[in-house]
Amino acid sequence: MLLAIDIGNTCVDLGLFSIGPTAPTPSTGIAWQLSHHAKHPTHATTCDELQHLFASLPSSLVGAAIGSVVAGLADTYADLCQPLCQGPVVQLSGRSAWDLGINYDDPDHVGVDRLAAAAAARRLAPEGRAAIVADAGTALTIDAIDANGTFLGGAIAPGLRLGLQALNSGTSLLPEIEPDPSAPLIGNTTADGLRSGALYGSAALVEGLCARMTVELGVPTTVFFTGGNAPILQPLVSGIDICDTALVLRGLAQAYSWSVS
Repeated sequence: MLLAIDIGNTCVDLGLFSIGPTAPTPSTGIAWQLSHHAKHPTHATTCDELQHLFASLPSSLVGAAIGSVVAGLADTYADLCQPLCQGPVVQLSGRSAWDLGINYDDPDHVGVDRLAAAAAARRLAPEGRAAIVADAGTALTIDAIDANGTFLGGAIAPGLRLGLQALNSGTSLLPEIEPDPSAPLIGNTTADGLRSGALYGSAALVEGLCARMTVELGVPTTVFFTGGNAPILQPLVSGIDICDTALVLRGLAQAYSWSVS
């Protein structure tokens, strides 16, 4: 099995992949199938808890693919993975083999999670179609991949919780509020107004940017939705074709195949 680790600012996603029934080819690589997906807080987990977590993993790992947007943590996870893996432990970066063209000023300045999701979306989108990936995590990113498989970049905005935290820390009287998927659209208290702005404002942002990018791309486009807050927002957003919270993990597993081949 292959272990994929997506280290985000809020959570670490772990995915265990087995080799699928489709035989690998030079054009597609190994068909990894996700068999287990778990999520853990990024900064609330102690070293002892990490070691306990890794002790529970299978000892027959072929390798590990690690993508991180948190400075320093990739090395920590790589050290924990190494004794469990028969093959390479790969830390992926903007310069890794993503099977994507990258039209970006400096690929090393693109979050690895964005490239991993884009790589997975390109593989999953019907042939000849462009793709858009909306990722609702700590930040909310909307990225475009053209029909030729080139990552074009996109837009970055505060995520659901980050926007609420900014309003609390940047004002004198607005309270600290957690997102609520049952928030009323028209809030008649300050707390409900904040929850409405976060929930429906984020949904409108995703829907509006995806629609505008589809027009900009000018070709048939498949829209993907991922990230920890995607299940909360997805019912409020029209135009989503595929909602998959493991999209980044799938891209990391895919990039592992290209990196070690």
